[in-house]
Amino acid sequence: MRSTQRIVTDQAAAFLALMANSKRLEILQLIVHEELSVNTLAGLVGLSQSALSQHLAKLRSSGLVETRRDRQTIYYSCPSQAVARLLCLLEDLFVEAAAGTALATSS
Repeated sequence: MRSTQRIVTDQAAAFLALMANSKRLEILQLIVHEELSVNTLAGLVGLSQSALSQHLAKLRSSGLVETRRDRQTIYYSCPSQAVARLLCLLEDLFVEAAAGTALATSS
């Protein structure tokens, strides 16, 4: 049983390390509700296509995003309901913090 817990802990730590980048969080927040093209994403997050592609590659290799090609255009989505719930929880948590009702982000 301990080995199962260790696997879960290691996977959670790797996931949180991946999510420690604000641009990757922003990308996931955008594509968790709708499929978007690379060009659209680049404009929305304010990254060059090259920088965006590096973030998307990390998300894709972790299995968090899916792609669909339509001719020359690649579309990205995040179909995971678990990721959608987590992003919603983070938003709720930090909206409350911004209002001064919860969670201090510094010591």
